[in-house]
Amino acid sequence: MRFCKSLVVVLLGLGCAVAARAQAGVYVGYTATRLSGIKCFEVAPVTCSSTNGVVNPAGIQAGAYYDFKTVGPARLGVDVRGGVFNSNKSATASAGSINSTGYDNLLVGLKGTFHTRYSWLAPYAQVSAGYARSNATEPFTLGLSTTAVPTPRVEDSFIEYMGIAGVAVHVFSFVDLRPIELGIGNMNRVAGGSAIDGPASVGVMSIGASVVLHMPSSK
Repeated sequence: MRFCKSLVVVLLGLGCAVAARAQAGVYVGYTATRLSGIKCFEVAPVTCSSTNGVVNPAGIQAGAYYDFKTVGPARLGVDVRGGVFNSNKSATASAGSINSTGYDNLLVGLKGTFHTRYSWLAPYAQVSAGYARSNATEPFTLGLSTTAVPTPRVEDSFIEYMGIAGVAVHVFSFVDLRPIELGIGNMNRVAGGSAIDGPASVGVMSIGASVVLHMPSSK
């Protein structure tokens, strides 16, 4: 019995020590994206040339991270994030409507947070990849209805990869602010929602800001 109690105490101590060296947190914020390289399906005299094949969905993004290892000046970790973004405009047509373009994603990445001479400032960078769904390359009329009963929005499935960089500002022992985060990457379609599809490759750019809640630290 004493051995069991001692073992529990040791395991709890080791667990606390590991937790103290690790850093975990969650975050939520607002992100604006830019999807580019999209084909216009309209022809003269009605064209969507004014869109230049670009649409800018924006919305809420949330995620969680776990930093587990220090390598030189960097703290390595994993990051999981997802977002729901919408735009009232279309890149495939000159028309638009409320939330006519949708773009959702779920990404997993390897993140590095770098130490600086300022304890309150921590730049970070990561490479992420995952799954995305969007109707950005579909003709505008697909998934819309002129009747009282709306039809489901036709969406495509993509493999998405992103390079992301930003900076975290330490505010309290358990709160950071990320005043700016930039991302650039691409989406490659793996499944079409209809027989009519635009380009299989779509450029992705993003800019956002978020609030981070994490394990208390002494920074």
